[in-house]
This record gives sequence, structure tokens and C-alpha cells, in this order.
Amino acid sequence: MILPSRPSDFDARYLRRLVGTKVTTFFDFDPLQQPSAASPSASAGRSWIIMEKLAERAVHLTQEDVDMGVGSPMTVGKFLCHLEEDPTQTAFMRIYHQIPITGTEDADLATLAQQIQPPEVCGELESFKLLMSQGFPGGYVKYLIWEKVPGESLTEEFFWSLSPPVREDIRVKFRLAFEEMLRCGVKPEDPRISKIIYDQPTGNVRISGLRRGWPIRDKL
Repeated sequence: MILPSRPSDFDARYLRRLVGTKVTTFFDFDPLQQPSAASPSASAGRSWIIMEKLAERAVHLTQEDVDMGVGSPMTVGKFLCHLEEDPTQTAFMRIYHQIPITGTEDADLATLAQQIQPPEVCGELESFKLLMSQGFPGGYVKYLIWEKVPGESLTEEFFWSLSPPVREDIRVKFRLAFEEMLRCGVKPEDPRISKIIYDQPTGNVRISGLRRGWPIRDKL
């Protein structure tokens, strides 16, 4: 028996033709219920325009992986976007999109339908319509948008090029930011120096990128 080969996780191109499309997000309502006059608890939406695709990585799983409870296969894309009514307000957007189980990419829709996970989308989305019309009709898509703060990701080369007093200042501010995050009950699983955002003009230090983060167990 020949097992299906796994495509590379780092050359995914499932999330295509999204630049220029609009994504509308909502807060504080049942993700299965679209906001309407009948559901006043739903907050007003905010619309975002996708400006640039930054990265995409897929998690390919076989049927055996799924049967073992590993999860469902997905592709995860990171995009740069801006608020529709104010292009100066930029943000990052991460899209989680279900993909077929390895070996079933060319299966008929009836077979793919058996893999569908409960939808967890919290918005009415222009790009959602595009994604649902191809690739994996009916599969889930999750959108996460977070603020793009002033500054750039630190690199080891840049950090060590700074003077000792500046490096020490960054260490102190990073420790304060990290301890504040821990007090909130969250810890990144795969921390890297690139997740430290340093704004050189102000000296501000922030932590970004919790894709692999998870609530601390004793906080649950």
C-alpha cells in the first residue's frame, strides 16, 4: 500500500486572489447567527480591505491523523489590511481555512462534505464567498485581525548592533511586557525574537504573534 505523499507545509497557495477584497468582522454574538435587527446584541461590524499577502502555511493531515484526533487539515495565511473607512489604520489579518484531507484533494463534493467541520466564522465576508466557491465548499474559515503597532520585528543582527544601554533597555521592557502577558494567562508556545516589536524612535517594546499561543493550564 502506497501512502499519499504530504505536500510541503511552507509552499501553500490555497488563499489566492484575496488582495483588494473586503472582510467584515463582528464581535459579541453567536458565530452561527448573522447580525440583524432581530439580534440587537450583535455589535456593529468593521470592514477591512486586504492589502497584501505576507505568508501562508498549510497543515496537511492524512485520514489516519484525523482519526487519531489530531484535528482537521487547514491552511493559515497572514495578510496586511486596513480599515475600510480609514486607510491609515492598518492591521494584520490571519485566515484559517479548512483544506481537504491528504489524498482527497480531487474527490467529489459528496466526499469532501463528509470532512466539513462546524463553521466558526464570525463575520459576513466578501472573501468568504470566494473561498467557499472553490477548493473546499462548505469548510470552515476563521478570521483574526490584530493591530499593527508602530515598530519593526527585532532581528539578532539589529539587536546586537545597538549600544549596550539600548539593549538593556529593550531587555527590561520586554520582561515587563512578557510578565504582563503571563498575568493575563497566556503564553506563546514558539517564541522567537521576531515576535518582539521594537519602535526605535520611542523605545517602546511590544510582543506580537500568538499563533501557537495557548491559555496557561492553571489559568483555565
